[in-house]
Amino acid sequence: MTEQQAVTNVNDPKRILVVDDAADTRLMLNLRLQREGYTVYAAGSGTEALEIVQQEGLPHLVILDIMMPGMDGFAVAAELRRMGDIPIIFLSALSDTNTKVEGLNRYAEDYITKPFAFSELLARVRRILLRVASDQVVDPELVIDEHLRINFAQQYAVVDNDQIMLTPTENRLMHILYNNRGRVLSPGFLLAKAWDPVRKGTVESLWVHVRRLRSKIEPDPDNPRYVVTVRGQGYCLPQRHNMETLR
Repeated sequence: MTEQQAVTNVNDPKRILVVDDAADTRLMLNLRLQREGYTVYAAGSGTEALEIVQQEGLPHLVILDIMMPGMDGFAVAAELRRMGDIPIIFLSALSDTNTKVEGLNRYAEDYITKPFAFSELLARVRRILLRVASDQVVDPELVIDEHLRINFAQQYAVVDNDQIMLTPTENRLMHILYNNRGRVLSPGFLLAKAWDPVRKGTVESLWVHVRRLRSKIEPDPDNPRYVVTVRGQGYCLPQRHNMETLR
């Protein structure tokens, strides 16, 4: 078994990406999280982490160091945000308030300082993963239906065999809709999840991005089948079996 690979627990196949340049921390987390039943991928640098995501698809959760050679943790988190709505826990020796606030405001679900107790980290991992569906993790190229495939990690869609690049915001919107397929998501929810908290979007900017996304992926943008408007409520990516009922 390589450092990047682990045995999947069939009862809880949630995948965690550990990114830390300290080999002892990385290996300890790999081993102990595997014992808890998770599939673990481990990377010693930001570049390696992004390569794993490109190859394996999006994980359910990322545990991410901040101080690393090359790409630091904030830069890695920014790239992950471009790929989709991926929960992040920062695990760092940096304990100053400004760093914590920036990390939590812009990128992360949680922030834990080193040294740390594994039991505390595990409790926070479990808390976050309780609200993450097991089927949220996707293969590198996800088949929506016979007409549409999406690669969130590489930010493109394949529409009837034509590859079309998506902007980071379009990509995140589609990933959020996919993770919540069958649910109607309000404009406020989508703005909070898809936009940078520092540079907040507006309802008007959401309309623009939805229109552009539809123009790229919909066979008929005026009669959408993927990004469906539910009048007075928001937007929805219908489940296959009820694509018609939510229009």
